[in-house]
Amino acid sequence: MGKPIKSMILSLSRDIVIFILALMILSKIYGVVGMLYSALIADVISFVIAVLILLNDNKVVKEKVTISDNVVSKEINLIPNNFVITIAREYGSGGRFVGELLAKELNVKFYDKELIRLASIKSGLSENYISDNEQIKNNYNLYYNNDDKIFITESDIIKSIAKEPCIIIGRCADYILKEKNNVYKIFLYSDYDNKINRCMKYYGLTESEASKKIKSIDRARARHYQYYTNQKWKDFANYDLVINVDKLGVGGTVKAIKNIICNK
Repeated sequence: MGKPIKSMILSLSRDIVIFILALMILSKIYGVVGMLYSALIADVISFVIAVLILLNDNKVVKEKVTISDNVVSKEINLIPNNFVITIAREYGSGGRFVGELLAKELNVKFYDKELIRLASIKSGLSENYISDNEQIKNNYNLYYNNDDKIFITESDIIKSIAKEPCIIIGRCADYILKEKNNVYKIFLYSDYDNKINRCMKYYGLTESEASKKIKSIDRARARHYQYYTNQKWKDFANYDLVINVDKLGVGGTVKAIKNIICNK
């Protein structure tokens, strides 16, 4: 139980202190019979001491558990009911990682790649196709195509999963859930050089490859967002909270968002 001192006291009490005292006293009074009963007396007294120690430890544990439960309960009560956090982010800003860590901190579901799997099941399109085309709008015509099918499918899924607390990455979720209460719309960005460094470090890209990918993906996200929402992707007026991840770091950004939401 991790109680070496109390264990030592019990052992010494039973085998040395109590037993020897009982042996000395009872042997003088009852002779050989008293010596035989000395071990029994030592066992009984040691048992009583052990029970008292155990009851005291149990009381302390219960008090600690009660205090811990109260702290957890208060923290949970600070979190709004049925909240949803949507995170739009620049490529290479660390936004997805922020969302994933925040979901763990708040103990809620996290949706990013999982949305691709759900959309594939619902639409019948392959996961690879959806992954390659879900946030891209290549055709600006009026005809219904697979780009629209992906957006409509993901929109239905987003509205469905938003019935429970969760964090959703990208996919115009802030706009799709604009009529819902307790939606916290967040945009995360980063300085260009830091985005380059992240892409090189975490994605194994060269500086040139990272630069091209950042520009390409952010441009595609902006076009996709504007097409389906008729709004500017980087218009900070569309969001409740805008953070430069470089200023606070990933961990600091997670903490800041959690504090704002829990204390709102």
